[in-house]
Amino acid sequence: MPYDEAPTISMFEELYDQVSRLWSWRWPLADGTVTEVLVERIRHNRGRDSFRLSVTYKFSVGDDGPYTGESFWTPAFCVNKRVVAARRKIRSGQPVRVRYRQDDPSINRLDHSVWREL
Repeated sequence: MPYDEAPTISMFEELYDQVSRLWSWRWPLADGTVTEVLVERIRHNRGRDSFRLSVTYKFSVGDDGPYTGESFWTPAFCVNKRVVAARRKIRSGQPVRVRYRQDDPSINRLDHSVWREL
């Protein structure tokens, strides 16, 4: 496909996706499975580096799917210590609850209950 004909996401579609995430606590729930868990190092211009937890997962909606997603967790305090401890509590194959946008399940995130258990 020539470069000029490549599909693009409009600025408004991207904005809609981001704004709709603010209401994700109202989205439908689906059962998912963790596929990978990583501790990622975040480099800062000043000061020391910090960590965040990256959790990738898959889920299906009825007969549609599988869909995949990635969510991140960074605690408000004692960041590095808590992220490393949380990494021991979540593992590949573990069941998780996923919130997905009903009109487009490819827009999704882990339910807040997953983070609460960390």
